[in-house]
Amino acid sequence: MPIVPPELKYAGLKRHAKVQSFRFGTMLLAWALLVVTFLCRPQWIRDGMRAGTRAIEAVGDSLPSSRGAQAEVILRELGGFLWIQIMAVIFLVRFVFWLIGVALRRCAQ
Repeated sequence: MPIVPPELKYAGLKRHAKVQSFRFGTMLLAWALLVVTFLCRPQWIRDGMRAGTRAIEAVGDSLPSSRGAQAEVILRELGGFLWIQIMAVIFLVRFVFWLIGVALRRCAQ
């Protein structure tokens, strides 16, 4: 059995814990932002839902008749309203943190 240096013993597990902690933290931050938006500016959520509805209808209209109707139903039933907004906020939060990380790495060089 090979001898593993102590600093590498749990390197994979530590990396996994860091990644999952980051994902969980960004998810909590995104939900907090959505709750604050719901309480302070609910019209932003309403406008986003209306834009999502128009986008789903545009996708349905651009496809042939039977496929367009199927696509529209699938997109609406799979959370085409609120869940897409939640996913977009989580993506935006992670993107902002990624940009901050890139900027800090470039400054450190």
